[in-house]
Amino acid sequence: MRTHLAFTFSALSAATLLVACGGGDSVATTPTTPAPVTTTTVSGSAVKGPVDGATVTIKKASDGTVVATTKTGVGGAYTVSVPFQGDVIVEVTGGTYTDEATNVTTPLSAPMKSVLNVSGTAVTGVVTPLTTMAFTTSFPTGTGVTSAAFKTAANNLATQFQLTGVDLTTTTPVVTGTTNAYGNALKAVSQYLKDNNTTLGAITNQTLTQAEWTNFSGKYSAAYQTANGQTVTYSIDGNTITSSVTGAGVGGSTVTTTTTGNNTTVTGTGVGGGTGTCGVNATGNISQTIQGQTINAPVNLNVCVTGIATGSCTASNAQLNQTLAGQQGLAGAVNLTYTYSAACAAGAINVALL
Repeated sequence: MRTHLAFTFSALSAATLLVACGGGDSVATTPTTPAPVTTTTVSGSAVKGPVDGATVTIKKASDGTVVATTKTGVGGAYTVSVPFQGDVIVEVTGGTYTDEATNVTTPLSAPMKSVLNVSGTAVTGVVTPLTTMAFTTSFPTGTGVTSAAFKTAANNLATQFQLTGVDLTTTTPVVTGTTNAYGNALKAVSQYLKDNNTTLGAITNQTLTQAEWTNFSGKYSAAYQTANGQTVTYSIDGNTITSSVTGAGVGGSTVTTTTTGNNTTVTGTGVGGGTGTCGVNATGNISQTIQGQTINAPVNLNVCVTGIATGSCTASNAQLNQTLAGQQGLAGAVNLTYTYSAACAAGAINVALL
C-alpha cells in the first residue's frame, strides 16, 4: 500500500512539473485589446439669451444614462467629447442669462433640451426654448426619444414661428446687436413672459392644448411686435382696408394686409408661399376701442386661409394663428376660440398668404 501511494504521488508531481514547464497540450492565452471607443465632439450654445455657467448634460436617448457633462462659458457656448454612438438628449440646467425684455440677469428657471445623433463626426447642438418646445411636443412622456422624430417636430415648429428654413439645432440665435430671425423669436418669447407674468416652463415643458396654443399665438404676436420694434399702420380707401407691418423680423420689407369685401391678401417676405389650405371657425367676442369707447360684439365667422405649409392646419401653427388673431385684420380678436378643418366652409372669408 505504501509503495502504491508513493507511486501515485510521484506521478502527480511529475504531471504538475510538466504543466508548470509548458509541456503537454496546454495553450498559452494572449490578452485581448479592447476596441477603441468612438467619441464625438458636440459643440453649440444655450440661448435664452446666452446662458452662462449652465450645466450641459448629454444622456443616451434610449435610457437616460449620462455619457458626458460640461459647463457653458460666456455667451452660452459649450464643447464636450461624447464617448458614445447613437441618439442623445442634450439637457441644459442652471446658469444665468440677461433677459432681453427686462435687461435683468436672470437664473434659468426650467431645463432646456434638444436631441442629436452622434456617430463620430463633430455635430452642433444649439439648445433654446424652441428646441425644448419641440422636445415636449414630440415626447410628452419623456420616452421613445429619437433624433428623427425630434427633427421633424423642430422643423414644423420653426415654420410655425415663421422661421422657415432655420435649423433650430444648428443655427445660433443672435439676440443683441444685429439680430437674426431666430434671435428675434427668442426676444419675443422673453417679452411674452414679461407681458403675461408667466414662467419659461409654462410654455416649454408642458404640452399645450389647442385652446392654449391659440391663446399663446395671439399674445406672442403682440409680444413680437413690442420686442422687435414693429409698427402697424392702417389705411382705408373706399371698401379696401390695408394694414402694414414694418420693423425687425419682416425680412427688411413691409408685410401688408389688404381686405376688400370678403377677400384678404397678406404679402411680404416670409409670410406664406405654401400649398396648404385651412378652414377656421372663430367664435367668442371681439373687443375694440373706437374714439375712447369700447365696443364688444359676439363673433361667429368662418375663415379660409391659403398659402400655409401642407398639413399644418392645426392650433400649433403659430403663423396661422397670428394671421387670425394678430395684427392682420382681426384686431381685438385674441380672445376668440378657433376650430380647424382641412375643408373651408361655404361663404368663408378668404385670406391668402402670398
